[in-house]
Amino acid sequence: MTTPPFSIHYDLRVSSVAGHLIDVDLTLQPPSKKGHKLTLPAWIPGSYMIRDFAKHIITLVARTANGEKVAVNKIDKQTWQLPPSDGAIIVSYQIYAYDLSVRGAYINDQYAFFNGSNVFLQVEGHTSQACSVTLEHCDYPELDSTNIATTLRLLTSNEIAKLTSNGLEKSSYYADDYAELIDHPVLIGKFDSQLFSVDGVDFSLVFAGGHQSDMARITADLSHICQQHLTLFGKPAPIQQYLFITLLTDAAFGGLEHRASTALMFARNDLADETEPSVPTEAYRSFLSLCSHEFFHTWHVKRIRPSELVEGGLATEVYSKQLWIYEGITSYYDDLLLQRSKVIPVEDYLLVVGQNLTRLQRNKGRLKQSVAASSFDAWTKFYKQDESAINHIVSYYNKGAVLAMCLDLLIRLKSKHQYSLDNVMHVLWEQFGRCGTPTPEHVIHDILAKQLGLNLSEFLAKAVYGTDELPVESLLAEFGVGLHYRTRVDNNDKGGMPSTKGIKHDFGAAYKIKELGVEITQVVEHSSAYEAGVVVGDTIIAVDSWQVSGSNLSTLIDRLVPQKPSTLSLLRDKRFLQFSLITRPAPLDTVYLSIDDSEKLKTWLG
Repeated sequence: MTTPPFSIHYDLRVSSVAGHLIDVDLTLQPPSKKGHKLTLPAWIPGSYMIRDFAKHIITLVARTANGEKVAVNKIDKQTWQLPPSDGAIIVSYQIYAYDLSVRGAYINDQYAFFNGSNVFLQVEGHTSQACSVTLEHCDYPELDSTNIATTLRLLTSNEIAKLTSNGLEKSSYYADDYAELIDHPVLIGKFDSQLFSVDGVDFSLVFAGGHQSDMARITADLSHICQQHLTLFGKPAPIQQYLFITLLTDAAFGGLEHRASTALMFARNDLADETEPSVPTEAYRSFLSLCSHEFFHTWHVKRIRPSELVEGGLATEVYSKQLWIYEGITSYYDDLLLQRSKVIPVEDYLLVVGQNLTRLQRNKGRLKQSVAASSFDAWTKFYKQDESAINHIVSYYNKGAVLAMCLDLLIRLKSKHQYSLDNVMHVLWEQFGRCGTPTPEHVIHDILAKQLGLNLSEFLAKAVYGTDELPVESLLAEFGVGLHYRTRVDNNDKGGMPSTKGIKHDFGAAYKIKELGVEITQVVEHSSAYEAGVVVGDTIIAVDSWQVSGSNLSTLIDRLVPQKPSTLSLLRDKRFLQFSLITRPAPLDTVYLSIDDSEKLKTWLG
């Protein structure tokens, strides 16, 4: 047996593409009088939901360096106990990898992607110890080391030679501790990559899954956006390289931040191609915004961190009321920095803000749950939403972003344009992130009062811990922006733009098209549908005597006489039922913004 240069070493092999299998050999050199205890995280940082990654471990056995079998005792769903040992132990386990998400591990015929939290067992008592990893291609025989994308650090040539003495084609890496080990996702397989550099940082954009996009255009836009992030937080940057790993499908959207990279999922046909206009389309803009969001987390989440998450572990939930600070502020800056970089014009930025305000306006839960409570309950409510979510919870991303915008505008006004939210971010980075000091719950209150000399405690108390409406309209007016409400055009109307069209009557239910009628997927509290007795799962088949389809429901509702009962025919649990539907005026739940004073607007977006 060859002795690895690190006392904890993982040898990972993609052993079966058809079976979606990963084999791992964990070599433990340090002796243990009590026996080593091994665990796999139950959740991944940045995604606040218990996912029980250990459920994907198929087999787990242990042996000595001489090949003698060692007894393993499974303690709970994610923990294994080894007996005392005075020599090296090799733990071999197999993982089923077929979770196509930014959080998981996934293998297909094109590539293998995994997060460390899914595949690397943690050795209790040794989490602060350096460790090494070798990656073998095995079931991808045509690949070599150039077909691996990760920001894990490569070992020296001597250390690599020690690990690859058996002649296998391997790539070898190391991490200073377990937290670092699981914070660098890995992509092995066929992919396209484009390199670019900004302000001394080397970037790589990687696309896996097939595409026909214009990578040169995309990296050019990203370089301008990344420059804004680097300028905002200042030098020196906490990274020397950064990797955008992007898994492309027909329809997907998501991202997860890591310390020097991000894992993204996106719809391949929504990327910019050679026909993309100079001003990004809405679909392509959403990709740039996603990249901007995750890159912002390089500072704000990966290094500026809430105290609760620093102190907690990965075995069970870790509750914090600060997620609105981390996701809400990031969600404000992701699009704002697109505008600052000139990748999108001011008008497009205000359109995006109008869409965000529309989402909040249509969310009845904003009147019931605060962003602090939304943050705390992320584990059980935000990440486990049901059909009633729109009525009972609020998103700490969405309302957090609107709150951050209000805070930015309020700071500018109260300080007579001496300060902005940028100054708060500077303090967060210099006094907390750069030196690794976790943030307390009231960190924003404290920075405003002690560093900027602004007393905004009353606003923050109401905005963060209350459910009152935010003063969006009055604050925007101070910066020359008008806020307008209208009725929605249809269920696909996301707001952000004016329209002379609009529904007349409120129905108040979302639906999906079926062969016969439409199936209700969501009912808004106290809407016409709600008051009529419509529930999720109902199939609406007729309004009065007219058959319903996905294309005509809004028209049929609009042609009803207000306050006059109409007959709604539906199927529920294979029963035919009829209800009395009384329409009312459609709510003004759709927002768009206008530039009323361009000079005032420059003091915010100049």
